[in-house]
Amino acid sequence: MVINVIDFPIYKIMIALSVMVGALYILVSLKNDNALSKKIILFFILFFICSILGGKLYTFVMYGFKHSFINSSLSAYGGLVGVFLASFIYEKIFFTDGKVIKYTTLSLPLIYSFTKIGCFFTGCCYGIPYNGIFSVTYPHVMNKSLFPIQLIEVFVFFSLFIFCNTNKNRKDIKYITFLSIAIIKFFVEFLRYDQVHNFINPNQLFSVILLLTTVIIYRKNK
Repeated sequence: MVINVIDFPIYKIMIALSVMVGALYILVSLKNDNALSKKIILFFILFFICSILGGKLYTFVMYGFKHSFINSSLSAYGGLVGVFLASFIYEKIFFTDGKVIKYTTLSLPLIYSFTKIGCFFTGCCYGIPYNGIFSVTYPHVMNKSLFPIQLIEVFVFFSLFIFCNTNKNRKDIKYITFLSIAIIKFFVEFLRYDQVHNFINPNQLFSVILLLTTVIIYRKNK
């Protein structure tokens, strides 16, 4: 499969769409759970602002301040951290009994799977050299057949979203979701082209931090 340059801002559109879909999921979930606050508009303002700032800040810091903050690309992992931070701030202000944090956490795999669709068609975050079935080539990036890692992430993380949403009434579902994201991201990164030249990349480092932090918080709350 060959994907040439698409004269269309599909990556930015998918990023925006992922945030909107995630916000819609949270809104519907809160409504169905009879937890919809009159101040919910403030949450969505925080949701959008923190997702953008988080996405840029992650790239700016984790990749060694190589570009200015404004020109830094949006990182999906940073965006996920940003939207969770938004829910944490909202929870501390309005005390929603943890339901905003719960549904924001459950939305993270859904949001991430949408962003990877944009990555696939743009040609960023591409996989290791690979000549097998479903291989993809981006002539504007490099003249090599590559593993379609972005599509694998779309499938895996959307499946995780379905699984977690099916089990949303479990008390520990937030921790299960975070642990799953951290573990999946860590191992998926071995199929990323970055791993050809690196032992461990920034996303894997952050995955380890996320996993350890989740375990510590879980044990503390337990």
